[in-house]
Order: sequence, then structure tokens, then C-alpha cells
Amino acid sequence: MKKIIISSLAVALTMGVISSCRKSDINGDSKNLVPGSYITLDSVITENLDFSKPTAAVGITVGSKGSPIASVDIYVAKNPDDAKDSSKWVKIKNVPYTDGVTLSVTTAEMVNALAPDTIAPGTQYVLQNVVNTKDGRKFSVLNTPDTYNSFPAYKMAITWKATATCPYVESQSVGNYTVAKDSWADFTNPADVIAVSAGSTANTLTFLGYPAPEAGGTNRQPWLLTIDPVSGAVQMANQFVGDYPGAPGSNASATGFVFSCAGGISLNVTITYGGTPYPATLILKKQ
Repeated sequence: MKKIIISSLAVALTMGVISSCRKSDINGDSKNLVPGSYITLDSVITENLDFSKPTAAVGITVGSKGSPIASVDIYVAKNPDDAKDSSKWVKIKNVPYTDGVTLSVTTAEMVNALAPDTIAPGTQYVLQNVVNTKDGRKFSVLNTPDTYNSFPAYKMAITWKATATCPYVESQSVGNYTVAKDSWADFTNPADVIAVSAGSTANTLTFLGYPAPEAGGTNRQPWLLTIDPVSGAVQMANQFVGDYPGAPGSNASATGFVFSCAGGISLNVTITYGGTPYPATLILKKQ
């Protein structure tokens, strides 16, 4: 956990050095610059895909900035780890662009693109939008800096997700889990086992998350997840979770999914440490 904070500070210092460069250090004449183009996220219809229904769909509505757009190509990366390797992308379709257009992908279209592989429940597929401008240029995650794509004010819709959801089943979800990923780096012992139990009310699960024992966590309080029984989508309200050495009173909130059919829990967590909120990803795999 501490090394995550140190890394964040290092990045901030580096950005400070970069932003302090003088105008005279920048090569090129602004008169030679050509406006780029990108699509903006207006709204999310849904990113949850009921893969049991061929006509079910994920979708977003988009606007645009920059050069006029002719159309948008939608691709899927079969493996989420290949999100930036275009050689592993499969084209789903081309959508003519109009302002406020809905970009959607059905289960049937996903099945066709992924063949001969099948949709794997619990998988969050990365969809890539490639913008085709009217003057013949292309813009995508491949030529757009991550610093722009991740900056909330730009509302870029370069990538989005289709999560193959499955209904929540309590009996399939309780049990012992191992930590598959912890970006907060609290759970550093590969042998860590997290016991997940049913909550006191319907469609809830509880377990001890952050702060982990190896991070010096004390006064640990159970996390309480509320699960949508249809999609497995998770909400965890902001709650007190325990004390870190020198930083008592930590809170956490989370969103994500419980994949009962695949034995997994995937959470996007906001953990407050020393009064400052930090993002974290916690993924658990059932034993």
C-alpha cells in the first residue's frame, strides 16, 4: 500500500518537471498542426451483456470533438490483456457517425467476432472505437496518449467494456477466495485466503478486505457488498473498514461484479488512507 502512494508521488513530481518546460523547448510550428478527432461519452446505456440472449446488447451514446467524423469502427480484443495490440483485435462493425449516435454491440455480434471461441462468463471484454474522419484519418487508443484518454474532463469514448454477466446465486458465491489481483498491494502473501460469507439480508456478501493484516491493519471491519440478482453488479456504500498504522479511520467504497457462474469477484475500490481517497482494483478467485 505504501509503495503505491510513493509511486503516485513520483509520477506527480515527474509531471511537474515536464510541465515546467519552456515554450522554446517545444519543437514545431503551431501553424503546421492539424486538428485531431475523438468521440465523447454522452451516456452509458449499459455495459452489461446478458450472453444468454442473442439480441441483448451493450451500448453507449457519443458526441465528438475536433475534425468531422465519417464513421466509427468497433473492435473487440478477445483477451483483455490485448487491449492495445491491434493485431489481436477483431472488427465487429462500422457505424456511420451522426452527433448523438448510439454505438451498440449485441450478443450475436460478439459471438460472431469471438468465434471459434465462445463468450466466457465473468469476462470484461474491451471494445475499441476507431474514429474515421471525413478527411481519411484514423484515431484510436493507438495514437491517443493515455494521459488524454484517462482525463475525466475530456470524456473520451475511445474504449468501453462489455461485461459478460450472469445472475447472482448465493450458494455459488460464498466460500474461500484467493487474491488474483490487488493494485493497492495490501495482500502481498500469495497464500492469503479471504472467506466470503452471506450477509444478513438478501443479495449481500461480506468479507474482510482492506486493511490487510500484512499491511498492519487493525480494527478490521467486514465489507458489505449489495448485489443485483440479475446481473451480479455490486455496490458497496462508503463505510469504515479499519485502521492502518499511523493512519486510523480508513473508509472504502466499491463497485464491480460478483460472477457466481465463474467463481469470481471483481471490485473497483476507493480506499481512503490518511484522509486521501485512492483508487484500487481487487479481484478475488474462488478456490
